[in-house]
Amino acid sequence: MPPSELKIYQQQIVEGLRCIYSGSPVKSEWATMSNERNMYSPRVDIAVGPFAVRELRFENDYDILMENSRRFIQKLISYHLQNVRSINGYEPLLSFSELKFKNINARCLLIIEIENKVSRKHLMGGAINAAALGRIGIAVAWTEDKLRAFIKLMNYLHFLGSVGKNTFDTGNLLILNRHQLLQAIRDARNRA
Repeated sequence: MPPSELKIYQQQIVEGLRCIYSGSPVKSEWATMSNERNMYSPRVDIAVGPFAVRELRFENDYDILMENSRRFIQKLISYHLQNVRSINGYEPLLSFSELKFKNINARCLLIIEIENKVSRKHLMGGAINAAALGRIGIAVAWTEDKLRAFIKLMNYLHFLGSVGKNTFDTGNLLILNRHQLLQAIRDARNRA
């Protein structure tokens, strides 16, 4: 059976990220807690290391990797802000510096979840895993309706926090469509 369009896209993203982060491991279908017994282990679509497992921490490594790929990350932020503005009618404030220090104790530099034909509950799980585990979480919407769903989810979680309810901070989650992520990677590779 030939690989699906989504699997081909995922491999293109992995190959592009390996060029941008040539000294760091890039994994497809990373099982984040595979060494932990009796614990849920999310399998994320794409992750860029180094990978902090157990007590290991790589805050300084992630800081350096972010600085070395600043233009790439700023392009991702720009696309995210553009998407939020297109749905919400306003552009939230998010800078490179804010993103850099949002999830200090991450398990890896980037987590990318690509969502196509999934329920909203699955979409929420992917977004939360990306934001919780990556210094930068990236939610990639395969379709325009998934893009709207991701932004509505982010709005909902932000609303819960604004009225004093339990919530999850998605301040390090960037929401992109599939074309934007691919274009940002191509642009970064062309500059290298």
